[in-house]
This record gives sequence, structure tokens and C-alpha cells, in this order.
Amino acid sequence: MKTSSWIISLILAINNCAVVAAFISPQHVHKPRANVLPSTSQLQVATASPQITQADLASLSEKGYVVIDNFLPRDLVDDVRDDILNLRSEGAFKEAKIGQDSTNELNKNIRIAETCFLGRNRPELLKLGENSIRDRSGGLYDILDNLCDSLSDLSMKDSATPLDRSLNELLYAYYPEGGFYRRHRDAIPNSASVLRKYSLLLYLNRDGWSPDKDAGQLRMHLDGGGDECPPGVQPNFIDVDPLGGTLVLFKSEAIPHEVLNTMSERFALVGWFNRPVSASDIANLGEGGNLVQVGMMAVALALVTVGVTTILGQ
Repeated sequence: MKTSSWIISLILAINNCAVVAAFISPQHVHKPRANVLPSTSQLQVATASPQITQADLASLSEKGYVVIDNFLPRDLVDDVRDDILNLRSEGAFKEAKIGQDSTNELNKNIRIAETCFLGRNRPELLKLGENSIRDRSGGLYDILDNLCDSLSDLSMKDSATPLDRSLNELLYAYYPEGGFYRRHRDAIPNSASVLRKYSLLLYLNRDGWSPDKDAGQLRMHLDGGGDECPPGVQPNFIDVDPLGGTLVLFKSEAIPHEVLNTMSERFALVGWFNRPVSASDIANLGEGGNLVQVGMMAVALALVTVGVTTILGQ
């Protein structure tokens, strides 16, 4: 019998309670909103929600990635970057780590950056204010939910598997001058990150970003390798300038990538749109792994109360 069989049984036993748990979880409690009229800027946000096109989705499906210039209007880019600066001033950012699950660690030879995890109703963010560009009607979370819905339709078309919005992972990434992130993959077999279907990068840099003077390009590797280029294979990559408003989407398991050294402060939203967990995922995680962690993963995913982000701890 596999070591993870008890975990699979746990999922099956509590699966019928998942819907109830989702509704009673603090993450899913909706507080009544005060009857306050929206400001002019809020109305502008609500009426100008960016949308991904069918042509963009087709490109993502066929090539494994798509780069969309000016996805986010300049005024929203500036507002979201201001949100990052405000959260950093409030101490909400932490030094970014690398690795998956129990191997998650700080390694400044591979990554120099700071991150702040996002999500609706995160207590540590709500205490800093409930009317940010993220939370307001038509704001960042609404834009990303719409994007998730479009990608879920694509996932159903390509693999007959929808996305699970409750498992989305979102964070702000801040790279100081001299920051970088060496080549890596977003979805690692036999780890919680295997649920990641599509990776998202939305750049929030100031207007006038110079590829030569500011640098910090995203490099997507297309050589078929993993964390390194395969022996005997010629390097094959494309570089994307992190211009404010640019959206990059790619298949998480297919595109190794890196952030080249930055010469200026670099701002981005990073995210992963995840598929639902299956019993086979838990079985694979349990093979030779940390069973305490696997058990946490099973409960978190079955009850939708903790989520992948907490278990990964990136």
C-alpha cells in the first residue's frame, strides 16, 4: 500500500464537507458593504476592465506563451505601483525565497527580490486598508478573476480540466537595483506547484522604462530543458522588456524563465492559475515526501481554507 493512501482516504472522507467549509472559512465571509457612492476614479476603473482576446488565447495554446502589450492602462499601472510602494512602506514585503515545499529557502545567489502575497480578504492586508486598487469594484482582483475565467475556458478546451479560482496564487514582486532571479521552472513534478497551469507576469514599471539603462528583462527559455539548458542543445530564448502594462502568460510546466539583472527598481504582479487537486496528485506528493506536509496539503486543498500559497511558503 502506498504511504499516501491514508491521505487519499482523508480527501474522500471530507470532500462532501468542502462546500460547507468553503462558506464558513474566514476567507469566504463577505462583510456587508457600507452604502457609499463610488468616486469618479473608482467608476473609471470599473468601466475600463482589460480583456484578453481570442487571438491571445490561441497564441498561448499553440506556442505555450503570449506577450500582450498595454494590457493594463497607464493610469492603472501607476495606481498599482503606488499600492506596492504603500505596502512596502507598511512592512508587508519579505525577502523572496526559492524552492518548493520543504526545500523553500533564502538563496541570494539565485534570487534577490521582495514579495508580498495577495488575495481577497487576507487579514494582514485588510488591516492596512480596505479600499485599495486591488479591492475596489473593477480593480485588480476583478481584472484577474476575469482573466482566470478566460484561461479556464482555454484549459477546458485544451485538456478538459477547468481552473480552480480558489487556488489562485498572487503576489507583488519588487526587485531592487541589482535584483535578479536565475533560470527556474514554476511547476515542479511531485510538489504542490504541479497544480500550476498558467503563469502570469504583469509589469508595473514607470513610464519611460529603458531596456538598455534599466534592464531587468524576462527571459523565456525555449530549449526544451528544465532549470538548465540540455547538454548539446543550442540556447534558444526570447527576451521581454518589462514595460509597464505588459502582460505575459505562459504554461507553467513548459517555459523555464529568469529575470535578468535589473539596473533600476522593478515592479510586477506575479501569479499562477491552478487546476483542481486530484487523488493522484496527493499520491505523487506522498512518495518519499514529508507526510505531515502532504497531509496539510490534502486538508488545505480539500477544504479550500489555506491554499497552495501557504503550503509553498514562497
